[in-house]
Amino acid sequence: MKTTFLSILLLVITGMPTKLLAQERSIKKNDAVITIGYGAPSIIRAFLKYKTTRDQIRVSGAGPFIFKSELMLTNRIGITLNATLSQSGIAWDDVGYDTIKQIYRDFEFGIRAVEFSGLVRGNYHFIRTSKFDAYGGLGFGYGFINMRAYTLAHTTTFSFKYALPNPLSLEATAGIRYFPLKNLGVYSEVGIGKSWILFEKYFIPEALIQSGIVFKF
Repeated sequence: MKTTFLSILLLVITGMPTKLLAQERSIKKNDAVITIGYGAPSIIRAFLKYKTTRDQIRVSGAGPFIFKSELMLTNRIGITLNATLSQSGIAWDDVGYDTIKQIYRDFEFGIRAVEFSGLVRGNYHFIRTSKFDAYGGLGFGYGFINMRAYTLAHTTTFSFKYALPNPLSLEATAGIRYFPLKNLGVYSEVGIGKSWILFEKYFIPEALIQSGIVFKF
């Protein structure tokens, strides 16, 4: 009787950690995760600022804004659909005719670019605790860049021609998620959060660090 009781007690004690650990995983099979993040720094905009003088050329922009939706296929592997959106621009002053004051004066001229990409990514989650999820992933996709010229001069027209193919998009990062609440958390990733491969030889990284909010369903 005593032996039977000890055997049952031992079975319960040794079985409890496994059961508790299974319940404490922050991410598991069939979970759906949506993240909204922002990438920085913008290497393209930083390069433009470095190569130009501030009194001649002004560089502006925002992004990349990063949107991800992940479905856990297993406890370790997830498939993700990612989309990024970024806007950059350069501006300078040049002489144009003011039809109101009827004089020649400086007006703003510039070029603006809007970049969009969509890709499919696979994630491997190598650490999963009750509140933390550490993972790495690699994704490939396609992008689109739209550029246009503008001027604030009243009667001046300004245009340019460009030939940019729709580029390949690449993402390769490692990150961690923290869930202070069961279905709400934050994340941060390091790596190539967005990059372009243009003309089959130019590799242009956009952001190396990204952070944002995580929603789990």
